[in-house]
This record gives sequence, C-alpha cells and structure tokens, in this order.
Amino acid sequence: MKKIIYGLFLAVLPFIYTTAESAPNAYVSGETLYLDQEYQPMPAKKAKKAAYYGVVKDVNADNIASIAVYDKKDNTLHAIWNRIASGEGYNTQKGEQRYFYADGTLREIDVYALFHNAKNGYTISLPVSETLMYPDGMKQEEVTISYKGSKREETYDRKGYFPNGNLQFHETKEGKDAYSLTFYNEAGNVTKEAPLGFVPYKTMPEYSGGQEELIYFLSKSVQYPIECQKGGIQGRVICQFMVAKNGKIEDVKVVRSGGHPLLDKEAIRVLRSMPKWIPGKKRGEPVRVKYTVPVNFALE
Repeated sequence: MKKIIYGLFLAVLPFIYTTAESAPNAYVSGETLYLDQEYQPMPAKKAKKAAYYGVVKDVNADNIASIAVYDKKDNTLHAIWNRIASGEGYNTQKGEQRYFYADGTLREIDVYALFHNAKNGYTISLPVSETLMYPDGMKQEEVTISYKGSKREETYDRKGYFPNGNLQFHETKEGKDAYSLTFYNEAGNVTKEAPLGFVPYKTMPEYSGGQEELIYFLSKSVQYPIECQKGGIQGRVICQFMVAKNGKIEDVKVVRSGGHPLLDKEAIRVLRSMPKWIPGKKRGEPVRVKYTVPVNFALE
C-alpha cells in the first residue's frame, strides 16, 4: 500500500528570488542587470521594458557583490544591495540592503542573515531587521526578527514612531498564537485608536480553504510512481515554490531529492498544478513568499 505524507513550513519572505534558469551563476564587477517591477531579472534584449537596472560595483573578498540599483525612468539611485556573488548561494541576500527616496535620502534598511538547516541540508536567507525612515531622516518604523526551530517559526518586535519621534504603536508576535498590539497618541498615552493607514506587519499566503484543503488536494493529486512502488523505493522530497503577488504558484524546484528522479518529478508536477493561493501581504501590500514543502513517499 502506498502512503504519502505532507508537511508545510514557511521558509522566507524575500524581496528578490531567482532561479538558475533566469540568471547567470556569478556577478562580475561592472556588469549591468535589468529588473522588472518586482526586482526579477530580465534579459538584456528586453531592457526597454525594465523598471530598474543594476550595476555591480564591487565583489569583495568575502564573495559579496555590491549592486547599485537605479530607477530606469530617471536614473535615480533606488537601492544598494549586497548579494552572494557566485557559487551555490548565488544572488542570495546577505547583510544590509538599502533603499532610497527619489532625492537620495535613505528610506529603508533591511538586514539579512543566512540560516543553515542541518537536518534537511540547505541554507536560506532570512531578514533579521528592517528599519523605515521618514523623508527627513527620522525613524518611522523598526522591526527585529528572530526564528525558532527547523520550521523557521518567526518572532518579531515591531515599533512605529510619529514624526516627532514618539512611539506610535508596538506590535509583537511570538510563536503561532502569542500576539500583542498597543497604540499610542502623540502625547505618549495608550489609546484604542489605530494610526491612520495602520496595517499588521505580515499576512501569510493561504491555500483557499486552509491547510486541510491543501492536504486534501495533494492527497488526491499525487500519483506514486509505479516504478518506485514496484521497486520498493521510498523517499522524502523537499521542494520550494513561490506564491506570487497574484497568488500564482511559481518557481517550483527540488532543494533536496527524495532519492529517485521520479519521486522528485512527481512532487514538482503536483505543486505546479495547484490553483492560485490567497497572496501574502507585508504592511498591507502583496508580496512574493517562498514556501518549503516536504513530501514523503512511503510504502506500507
């Protein structure tokens, strides 16, 4: 009898994500990159349609490429990224990622660190802090983020500030259920009135109907390869996929093989066939989210 086991866990909420098919495998000092509105790479022949372009300024001794990103409409500096320049982690965010207002004033600083999953054997990049600035340079918001366990359960502490520097709100999340949110007025007193335009820090993407419906979809859709059943082949396939801003499933890939190419192929096929999800949001705006899905093929 066949038995197929599923598990889901969130891996990362990135600003940029590429695959080996969409980009070269190394950054070279002086090269120019072209990016769409979501910071995804574009071929040079489509440069006219790009929203941004990047110039690799330097590749240091630690294999980190510094990339200056410009708005293609007016050539103003949009961001300065730090990416792993080559090797297995090519294009992975590491260290500070800075974003600027059109006049060159610092708008946002995001800091990423690498986390290695010893059990599953892969490394991912996750944000550990984010700071937003008002146009005059005053701090608007700051978030510190930590992670627990192999499932990268996220804990964060988020503070927002009035233009005068006083605390405007304080939002915290610890684990799955521990959540708190407090609002303040400009005088520093606790209030029940939410600031104009306030939105929670993150809303995760969701399969329509929730995780139970997702598991049901996978259970009825996966076809255990006959060749593997006959050969008594079992395995655990770990896949990653992106939930795009419109909920579409993209960039499905195997990050750890189940031990047989047919198991890997079937896991990818099913994940690619999933209907659109309800997209995730960050500060109220849709964002791309990367998920990691282990699928165990087991015979009883």
